[in-house]
Amino acid sequence: MIVCLRTVRVPAAERARFLAWIDENRDLREEHGILFELVLERSPRQNPVKTLQPPAPEVDATDELIVVTAWATHDAFDAWIDTPDRDRLTASDVHAAVSYSPITRYDVAGYLNPDGLLGVADSLKEEQP
Repeated sequence: MIVCLRTVRVPAAERARFLAWIDENRDLREEHGILFELVLERSPRQNPVKTLQPPAPEVDATDELIVVTAWATHDAFDAWIDTPDRDRLTASDVHAAVSYSPITRYDVAGYLNPDGLLGVADSLKEEQP
């Protein structure tokens, strides 16, 4: 499995449209082999005093998100990059409204706790209005 990280600058006025665009295109991405796609926003709640603190952002990072995607293999990711389906997504108004940094690939080691993830998913469903 590989995980790809990319920083994306999304103006505040485009945030909702960008997140909806990610969700709307989920099925297409999954058909092409994506395992997951997460959008990370720096939380205002950071570590307690007794833990190592992250450095302050060097620039105003309020419009900066990190997009994390996972693929089974490098070949699956490369096939997605080469498909016309991806080209159609990148030709959209939403894609053009944000600024992308290069994608960095990471080979993965470690583990996931699927039972723990299911518990989090269930609690999030309960919180929705």
